[in-house]
Amino acid sequence: MSDNSTRRTFLAASGSAAVLAIAGCSGDTGDGPGGNATDGGMTEAGTTEAEMTETEEGGMMESTTVTVRIENVAPTDFYGPETPTGGAIWLTPGAYAVHSGENPLYTEGESASIGLEAQAEAGLANGFEGETGLVDEISGMTDSVAHSGAFTPDDTVEDPNDPMGEVPGAPPIAPGGAFEFDVRAAPGQKLSFASMFVPSNDLFYSPGADGITLWPEDGDPASGDVTDSLYLWDAGTEPNAEPPGEGPDQAPMGQEKDVGDDEDGVVQRVDDGYDYPDVSNAIRVTLTPHDSMDGGEPMTDEPMGDGSMN
Repeated sequence: MSDNSTRRTFLAASGSAAVLAIAGCSGDTGDGPGGNATDGGMTEAGTTEAEMTETEEGGMMESTTVTVRIENVAPTDFYGPETPTGGAIWLTPGAYAVHSGENPLYTEGESASIGLEAQAEAGLANGFEGETGLVDEISGMTDSVAHSGAFTPDDTVEDPNDPMGEVPGAPPIAPGGAFEFDVRAAPGQKLSFASMFVPSNDLFYSPGADGITLWPEDGDPASGDVTDSLYLWDAGTEPNAEPPGEGPDQAPMGQEKDVGDDEDGVVQRVDDGYDYPDVSNAIRVTLTPHDSMDGGEPMTDEPMGDGSMN
């Protein structure tokens, strides 16, 4: 952690040893067509399926809406019952991007951005107070990012979606919960996102450098389980000094701001010798193009923006 005293806030709730308050992640930023997929809507600033935009060259490009579902499929007792999560693993709200090229959220082997640090240490997609968040960072990458935003509890489905009870900010989801949001996809585009792994110091789930293919250039829109594109990453911003669920600096144990030391490391696959579930035993990601959904809209020949939707 750095010196900024406003970075991270943890709250203790009545009847619970400690809980994680993930403040400042109140919903989609309006940078893209996120939103609660359960009612078929979009965010106020997002696009609807009927809206049309033009490419920079004024041409038209086929595109479709894809529902992204991120499920917590972890066991409820992976860690000991004495841990702050009761032995469960939680997944936090996060940032997402529809993009071309490589995953824009991080570069393996390089230092994490301040936005990724906030996401990996505290589940803050919109960043530490007074600093740029991951959502804003990726929305500025207009050469490669078509649209981006945050998935938050407003976009959750099923229960339990709030393992902490009513606390300020955006809570994570416990086993059995899920996030759902809609994105627009065109041929050649990919999806990347980041969600914090709790309990940890600075671990997060995200695809590799290639992202998740939404629509191959020479095929149909991707559909079904794409979890095999995901990895558990270490942001390298705070040492993984204790086993998961036991370290005093780990979310959700820390109850003071700036509790962890700076690591000055780089983003890499987690390799600290501690015990973590296989990726597919903790998180499941599925894609459902709307033309393949019951009652969904068919694919349309819509123009696809060149990044101006950010």
